[in-house]
Amino acid sequence: MTLVSFNDYSFSYSVGSDAALTGINLAIEEREGVVVSGLSGSGKSTLCLAAAGLLASFPAGKSSGEISWCKDGSEGRSVTSVVLQNFYSQISYLRSSVIEEIAFPCENLGLSREETARRVEEAIGKIRIGHLAYRNPLELSGGEKQKVVLAAAIAVKPRLLILDEPLSQLDPETTFYLADVLKALKGEMSVLVAENNPYLTLKVADRLVILSEGKVIADGRPADVIDSHTVGHIELPAWTECVAGGIREGIVQHYEAASPFELNYRRALSILRGHV
Repeated sequence: MTLVSFNDYSFSYSVGSDAALTGINLAIEEREGVVVSGLSGSGKSTLCLAAAGLLASFPAGKSSGEISWCKDGSEGRSVTSVVLQNFYSQISYLRSSVIEEIAFPCENLGLSREETARRVEEAIGKIRIGHLAYRNPLELSGGEKQKVVLAAAIAVKPRLLILDEPLSQLDPETTFYLADVLKALKGEMSVLVAENNPYLTLKVADRLVILSEGKVIADGRPADVIDSHTVGHIELPAWTECVAGGIREGIVQHYEAASPFELNYRRALSILRGHV
């Protein structure tokens, strides 16, 4: 089942401004992991906002084409749930504890107190923030707030979980753990992630979509789309690590030997040898 479908969709934040997205044709299927990568300003965040339906009411925006969403008939479940790049804006600061903060979106779905409590406990366990449960959100660090927002997002059990750079404030150990969590969540929901973190991509991506200047320039398995053509449109140092990891995982087989990518491929091989 297709959860979100972009059909020749374009968007500008104001009339006369450059298009943030241009001619996007993209479909996200049920229980699929899609990672969107690209350089800063490529349109990753705008794509996430569009997929979440948050651009429709943007006052000065101008769009063409269309986006369609599936209609979800199940009770107590939202179609999409989103963690924004500016996750600070998603903390209500009206609740006195992390537990209440995570419960807030469940209450908005009209869930019973018992079901809300069950989902909150489950989300806290998955994100490993039990030690924060009774803390005031105002007292939390940036990374801790990011975890709380992520827990609230998965507590509503969306059909599609949308994450815009969800690991930006987290330490490496937590990044590795949450990558495994997101991989496991694909058994329950689809995951759309805007992220340049290669470890997360290797764990989560059934498909890697690469954006450049608001356009999709590649869409497919990570091992198929990271090549000498696309590497200049992603964060090169991080993706060198991705290549090394891909070789270890057996999903990266070969690349063209042209362009500056060759040197980085050799560096990836040297990294690989260091792990043997």
